[in-house]
Amino acid sequence: MAENNDELKMINHLLDVEKDANYVITQAMEEAGKKVEAARAKSNAEYKQKVDEIIEEQKNRFDSASKEILESHKKQIEDYQQLLQSKNQNYGEFSKVLEKLMFEK
Repeated sequence: MAENNDELKMINHLLDVEKDANYVITQAMEEAGKKVEAARAKSNAEYKQKVDEIIEEQKNRFDSASKEILESHKKQIEDYQQLLQSKNQNYGEFSKVLEKLMFEK
């Protein structure tokens, strides 16, 4: 009987050790989960910051290039308009050429 009692104590002790080990493992898993989540949040924040910086830089480059292109086109159009205005317009000769092209075979 005493032998059975010792065996029961030993089994109960082993069960207690297993419960303690299970608790420690559960706590470790929860802590690891918290650390992983914190690292993920930090990584996502850094990623978002870098992406936002790249977007802003690209937007600024686009705006700058667009402005340069618009200014260049505006200058080209102004130059062309000045060229046209500086040319002598001979309506009589133009009418003769049109008449020749359209009505003569």
